[in-house]
Amino acid sequence: MPTILERYQQQFQNHRNLAQQANQIFPDGITSDGRYTEPFPIYIQQAQGSKKTGICGKELIDYWGGNGALLLGHNPPEIVAAVTQQIQNGTHYSACHSLEIEWANLVMELIPSAERVRFTNSGTEANLLAIRLARTYTGKKKLIRFVGHYHGWHDSVILGANETPESGISQSISDMTIVCPPNDIHAVEKWLQTDPDIAGIILEPTGACSGVIPTTGKFLSQLRELTQYYGVLLIFDEIITGFRIAPGGAQAYYQVMPDLTTLAKVLAGGLPGGAVVGKTEILNLISKREQAKLAQGKKVSHLGTFNANPLSAAAGIAMLKIVKTGEPQAQVEQLAKTLRRGLNDIIDQHHLDWVVYGEFSCIKFLIGHQVHHLKTADFDPYQWNFCQLMRRGNPELRQRLRQGLLLSGVDISLSSVTMTAHSAADIEQTIAAFAQTIDWMKADGLI
Repeated sequence: MPTILERYQQQFQNHRNLAQQANQIFPDGITSDGRYTEPFPIYIQQAQGSKKTGICGKELIDYWGGNGALLLGHNPPEIVAAVTQQIQNGTHYSACHSLEIEWANLVMELIPSAERVRFTNSGTEANLLAIRLARTYTGKKKLIRFVGHYHGWHDSVILGANETPESGISQSISDMTIVCPPNDIHAVEKWLQTDPDIAGIILEPTGACSGVIPTTGKFLSQLRELTQYYGVLLIFDEIITGFRIAPGGAQAYYQVMPDLTTLAKVLAGGLPGGAVVGKTEILNLISKREQAKLAQGKKVSHLGTFNANPLSAAAGIAMLKIVKTGEPQAQVEQLAKTLRRGLNDIIDQHHLDWVVYGEFSCIKFLIGHQVHHLKTADFDPYQWNFCQLMRRGNPELRQRLRQGLLLSGVDISLSSVTMTAHSAADIEQTIAAFAQTIDWMKADGLI
């Protein structure tokens, strides 16, 4: 009987052929580190609803959801109609347009802390701008971030494997970023007490990688109190959580208001786009007119060829009109609960030291936590060692699990999301595919 790896290589042979071509063009044959897959990645030719179709014609239930950007699924009719209409009017004006105003008004209506808006091309750019604004506003240089929290790949926040300094970044820049253990309010307070040069604190408000290491509302409230006391700006990176966990994002759900918020993904309806929103006096540091009035000379430059691109604006408007109802968020949360419960039932039946956890619409896998006889219902990620949560368990088992699920028609990552396009049948098929893959892994002697 062939192994999972042998089946994968045989069934996805056409994908291997493309990967061999790609390896002659791109480093590792990919265009984003997040797509690195052994022995080769899969290639998609189209997507619709909850499904993606590979170049071999195989249909896959998709739980990547555009890395969190697709709340409604692939090609929702409202978004398709908006983009189709706009593309006939133009894709790039190099000028202001009315759609950017409508889009920003919806953002301000939904995000509680948004007094002003500035659009960017991506979440990485939004975080870059927010950090620059914080440094300019406070006149300080340093930034506090937390282990495991991802804020893009620019110099101030990117760290390599195991949170070590990234190659190509000067030590002087690395020294401006302080990395604290997640959820450790005492470590944060110690830094604020001893270092007067801290401009801001940035974090994902539901925890590292949208909840791999979860964060509580209490911790957010404590951060808000400390930052206000020490005159430090609080930045919520709501690239994933914005509009996904609630119409107003995590800040609305937890009722904690940051000074600045960064947005992307759902914001642009699945197209490229990001934004920085927050207090008027901070965002006005971008304004030539306001800085001329104040004669402070603190103007923060911000350009961008595709800022508030008309296509992204049209998609974003259509998306935010739907998410403002709160119905999609409730639907994807219930779907995720059902899926997590079904997967954990299979894990318990096989007495594995695995668990599937998460909150809201998120699905997180820990494949091998090394505590045997622990029921999945008794696993509490808030009490778990954060280093182990970050490692996600055994790398070989994780790889074979993904390959087995792909063979069974499911494309799910260690950190996935549900979409409103997912059906009850999709959830049932996914649970069945998970059970089948575990049987294959047992047959291969892996577990």
